[in-house]
Amino acid sequence: MRVLCLFDGITGVAFHRLYTPYVRLQIDEGITVDVSANQDEWVNLDYSKYDVVVFNRWMGQYQYNIFPILEKAGVPFICDIDDYWILPKYNPSYQYYRAYIKNGIKDALSFADAVTCTTPQLAEKIYEFNDNVHILPNALDLTQPQWNEQKEHPLTIGWVGGISHTEDIKLLRDKIAPIIEDTGATFLMGGHHDNHATWAEMERQVTGTKKRPSWFTKREGTTANKFGEFYSEIDIALAPLTGDKFNRYKSELKILEAAAYRLPIFVSEVEPYTNHKGNMGVFFVKQNDWSEVTKLIESGRMQEVGQANYDYCNEHHNLKEINKKRLDVLNSVLRK
Repeated sequence: MRVLCLFDGITGVAFHRLYTPYVRLQIDEGITVDVSANQDEWVNLDYSKYDVVVFNRWMGQYQYNIFPILEKAGVPFICDIDDYWILPKYNPSYQYYRAYIKNGIKDALSFADAVTCTTPQLAEKIYEFNDNVHILPNALDLTQPQWNEQKEHPLTIGWVGGISHTEDIKLLRDKIAPIIEDTGATFLMGGHHDNHATWAEMERQVTGTKKRPSWFTKREGTTANKFGEFYSEIDIALAPLTGDKFNRYKSELKILEAAAYRLPIFVSEVEPYTNHKGNMGVFFVKQNDWSEVTKLIESGRMQEVGQANYDYCNEHHNLKEINKKRLDVLNSVLRK
């Protein structure tokens, strides 16, 4: 089998949903995977030599040129999607999605031979456009260097994320300083960018002050293949998430990232995090009360519950096992 993956650069989405799983499929299953990460190439590719084409969300500005090319060549295609296509107004990409991408994604879902997605919640929305939907949960390749760093650090509570989490981080307002005072821990924000007004405001939501306190540290945002290294300097991870409609269709990726380093994680008790109700390494925060972080530190059970998170994710988000299902999906759309 020869598969072509289309993605526009190695973004976090492309890295986790296409690059990582398909590299492992090529290694473990012996299929041939080619990659094109430049949209300008896509119209001129020879699609006839591929058995399946896979892309994330949509095929970009040339999508409506590529559809007839694939149809003429008789090549099936799979659309992989990891979150909802209707963004809230506070999202930095709201206007662009509303004007261009939203309808492109809907058409990609409708015309695809199969759609793969991350959660049952997201699958519900996709069924409105395509009934051949397969849930392939997110999974990490734990052999990658970013999940195997070892760094000395003080007791640290941490949050790792991007600029789209501006509303989520507000849930930590006035919540962190009391925990720091009680435990003597430090706080690490992974993904931060200096000299950026939005990031400065996100920092203030955590610290409660314009002047950076001594207990606050940050790590500059980096590439998707290094992002996981932030967790090597964290002992307890936090994942605040507002319960809005868009967030309901996101994935549990932050839980998996913490699990890779055997960390306990505190998450807002909203979907999709509640998909992990059986995970004893996850603490569900009700009514935005994060004080249980202090209790966990004082209990001395951090290592125990962190291992529980690792064990659960290794069972339910195991890349090798999920890739067996991914291979089944590929085989199911092959030309007869």
